[in-house]
Amino acid sequence: MFLSLIYWSIFLAGFICIFSYLIPIILAAFKFEDQNLKLKYNAKWALVSGASSGIGRAVATKLAAQGLNVVLVALDDETLQGAFESLKKQFPNVEFRKVGVNLGRADHEYDYMPIIKAAIKDIDVQILINNAGYIQLSAFFRSTLEKQLINLECNMMSHVKLSHYIVSKMVEKGLKGCVTFTSSQSAFFPAPSCSSYGGGKAFLQSFAASLAIECYTYGIDVISLQSGPIQTNFYDNQPKLSFFKFFHAISDTPDSVADILIRSVGRLTWRDSSLFTICSRLVTKIVDMNLLIQGIARGQSLSSDFKNHPELR
Repeated sequence: MFLSLIYWSIFLAGFICIFSYLIPIILAAFKFEDQNLKLKYNAKWALVSGASSGIGRAVATKLAAQGLNVVLVALDDETLQGAFESLKKQFPNVEFRKVGVNLGRADHEYDYMPIIKAAIKDIDVQILINNAGYIQLSAFFRSTLEKQLINLECNMMSHVKLSHYIVSKMVEKGLKGCVTFTSSQSAFFPAPSCSSYGGGKAFLQSFAASLAIECYTYGIDVISLQSGPIQTNFYDNQPKLSFFKFFHAISDTPDSVADILIRSVGRLTWRDSSLFTICSRLVTKIVDMNLLIQGIARGQSLSSDFKNHPELR
C-alpha cells in the first residue's frame, strides 16, 4: 500500500509537471489568434535589434505591415542598407530609421548606446525587439577572452542596456508596450563548444521572467522566445559540422518564428517556439540535469565533429 502510494505520487507529480508545461504550448498553437501590436499598445514606433536579416528582419517586416514605424538596429553594413531600402520600398507609408552600430563593442573608445539614444530621442519606442546575436563555436578556452566578452556584449548586455533605457522611458511617460528577447534552446540545455552563447541565452530567459513581473503593473509585457535551429545565415562563418545537416532538416523559417513571437506577446512569458526546443525542454523535465550533463560529457568524444575539429575540444 505504501509503495503504491509512492508510485502514484511520483506519477502525479510527473503528470502535473509535463501537463502544466504542454497546456500553454497547445493553447499557443491552436487558440492564440494573430494580434496587431500597434493597436494592442496604441504604439507608433518599434525598435528591432539584429534587424538586417533572419528573425529580426522578419519581425520588422511584420510590424511594418501592422502600420508600426520601425527603427532598424544592426551592424552598419550593406545588409542593413539593403534591408532599409527594401522595407522602405515595400511599405511606403511607414517610416523607417536605420542605426548602424556594433552591439558587440563597448569600451572607452566606442559606445553604441549614445548613438541609438540620439537616433530615437524624438520618438516614443513602445515595442522593443531584442534580437541581435551570433554564435561562436569553439571550446571556451580555445578562443580569446576578448572574443568571449564581445559575444556576451552583443548577445546579452546590449539587450539589458536597450531594455533599461526604453522601459524606463515607458514607465516615466505611462506608456504601455512590450519587450521581447530572442533566446534559444541552449538557454536551458547544455551547449558545449558555445558555452558563452548558451550562458547569455540562459541569462535572457531568466532576466525576462523577473522583468515581466516588475513590468506587469505598468502594462508592459515581457517575453523570452526560446527558438530552435533557424533557416538563416547564422552558422555561415562557423566550422562545417555534421550536425548542421540535422539542424537544417528540422529548422524553422524566420517568418514562422516571427509569427509565433508576435502571437505570444502578452500571453506567455516563456515561449518555446519549435518542436526541437519543446522536446529538449521535456527531456530536462524528465532527466535530472546532473545526469544529463554527465551523459553528454561522456558521449561527446564519440562525435565525429568532436574528433575532426580540434577547436571544439
